[in-house]
Amino acid sequence: MVHRGPVKNRSCTDIFCLIIFIAFLVGWGIIGFYGFTLGDPQRLLHPTDSNGKICGVDETVKDKPNLFYFDLTRCADPSIFITGCPTPQVCVKSCPTENFLAIASAAEKGEALTKTKLICKENVTLSQASVKQLVDRGLCASYYLQSEPIAGRCIPSLTNMTTDSIIFSNPAIREVPIPIGDIVNGTIFLAQLLSAGQTFDRIFQDYSETWWIILIGLAVSMIISLFWIVLMRFAAGFMVWMSILAILALQGFGFWYCFTRYTELKEFPGGNNQTLAQIAFTTNLGTYLELTETWLAFVIILGISMVVIVLMLIFLRNRIRIAIALIGHASKAVASLMSTLVFPIFPWVFQVLVIGYFGAVALYAASIGKSTFKVVGPDNMTSTNCSCTSDSVGTCIPLGFEQICSSQCPGAICKFFETGGNFYVTVIQIYNLFGLFWGLFFVSALSEMVLAGAFASWYWAFDKSRDVPFYSLTNSFFRTIFYHMGTVAFGSLIIAIIRSVRVLLEYLDRKVREYSDTSCSRAMMCLCKCCFWMLEKFMRFVNRNAYVLCAINGTGFCESASEAFSLLLRNVVRVAVLDKVTDFLLFIGRLVIVTSVGILSFYVFTNRIHYINEYLPPTHYYMVPIITTVLGAYFISGLFFSVYAMAIDTIFICFLQDTEMNDGSPEKPFYMSQELMEILGKKNKS
Repeated sequence: MVHRGPVKNRSCTDIFCLIIFIAFLVGWGIIGFYGFTLGDPQRLLHPTDSNGKICGVDETVKDKPNLFYFDLTRCADPSIFITGCPTPQVCVKSCPTENFLAIASAAEKGEALTKTKLICKENVTLSQASVKQLVDRGLCASYYLQSEPIAGRCIPSLTNMTTDSIIFSNPAIREVPIPIGDIVNGTIFLAQLLSAGQTFDRIFQDYSETWWIILIGLAVSMIISLFWIVLMRFAAGFMVWMSILAILALQGFGFWYCFTRYTELKEFPGGNNQTLAQIAFTTNLGTYLELTETWLAFVIILGISMVVIVLMLIFLRNRIRIAIALIGHASKAVASLMSTLVFPIFPWVFQVLVIGYFGAVALYAASIGKSTFKVVGPDNMTSTNCSCTSDSVGTCIPLGFEQICSSQCPGAICKFFETGGNFYVTVIQIYNLFGLFWGLFFVSALSEMVLAGAFASWYWAFDKSRDVPFYSLTNSFFRTIFYHMGTVAFGSLIIAIIRSVRVLLEYLDRKVREYSDTSCSRAMMCLCKCCFWMLEKFMRFVNRNAYVLCAINGTGFCESASEAFSLLLRNVVRVAVLDKVTDFLLFIGRLVIVTSVGILSFYVFTNRIHYINEYLPPTHYYMVPIITTVLGAYFISGLFFSVYAMAIDTIFICFLQDTEMNDGSPEKPFYMSQELMEILGKKNKS
């Protein structure tokens, strides 16, 4: 059979999987509509008082956007990060602007003036009781401190909060016992919990001031990425051999140094000739470096690794030459099809849309349902022993709880716990998470198949300067859309299922650690997670090559995967060498780009380049734009090098097919480059 590249007459593949994927998307859209209709994210983004009302949102508290805590001493516990602060919480128009003690103020300034300053629960009639009675019944706060709103919560300032502060200077006030330490601790815990709001504001300000500098840094990373790919085209062989020689040189220097240290310690009078087994475990690593046995172990390890690398170079030198030639071949393909470097932007946009839809559905679904209230005891723990609870999990109804249950549950309150949390919401979130995995892997697989079709068209053009289709990438895109969306859905579904199992194992691992943290259970969970991690890596490798053969031959997923696996198994040595050499080169490339951009951005944002300091805006956290620029550079370099890696994988598959299906005759000529034919000792006959 004469092979002429991607077949033109092909049929649709894996249609059933495409139907399943479309049905899944319809279901994903339905749960999204359900969440957007019934959910209200403001329940999660705004503070909620003890009655479940959203401050600044619900009708009765619309003019009260801030949340006030009655007793900050109840917040001095790390459990507030999970259960919240177990003290009455009410919505207020503004946070307190002064320090106030209710009982002391009533004794000094009178009942009438003190009641005007009280912060109380809703629907409390102040005229029917004294200040002391209102405080003792828990209807009004016994004290409050000068506070400021942080993320919508009233948090006291820690400044001047000592026994010498103004609030404690009055003798009448000093007679009231005030737990200053607990107040300070509670304030610290709340500040740690809620100060993220101010931090996010400052980070947002930094972004708004430095966005143009970050864009310049990303543009620089794009230019460096392009330059590196061009350099790989002309100097791939030089870079590979120099990297190997550099590794050997470093190992040789290490071998010489370790052998010298071993000789010095062995010949030194009174040297430490103890063995590693005789030395007890110690964190002082210098102790081990004084042993001759340590340096002997280093000598043996370095010597064996050097021998292994030298033997690989001797016996696999021809394989490495093939790998280098294929890398150069891939560089020419990328240079010939420059549109492929821009193409990854489009799947990236779709992946961002998938992540955005997932986040929106998750947010709205989490706010579906009624508010849940639970009884919280004096020990800051959720109580299930109170007879006033509605069920075994300690839920309650806040209306009238204190009047009805104060004797049965002394010191307990009915506190808002969460919104939603029912069975249907859990199912929606699981469906939504699986949709995230399948959607992301689908877009990634579609991108890989489109690129594979374009590079395969380039390889199977006998005269690369004349026979390459002008719209190779566009043709490959429409071929994939019209014929192989089912194959893309099939392959991505397999990876999505494996990833979901891995997430489930992580969840089970946490539960096992909570209830049965034994060595056996940890070992079993670790083994399961390791097995599924390797399974995902293997299937992603199989899928990638299956997409290449599907793009070339137009066959279904199973047939393409089987043929690709057999083809690679027959050339397992070539596969191993090429994979490692390619990974190493791409790693070096991305490391150079990210490191260069990171160092440059560090010098810029720390004002170390004096010529441009006057143009730079001040920042609250200079590491924010630096980290953003570095992550952006890593992502951009990943876009370029993912295209490069796909070109190498596609051309390698085409190369293996070329060597097996063609013999160099006029009827079956080789399509590989002249350099590859010289390495393999092959040539095309006239």
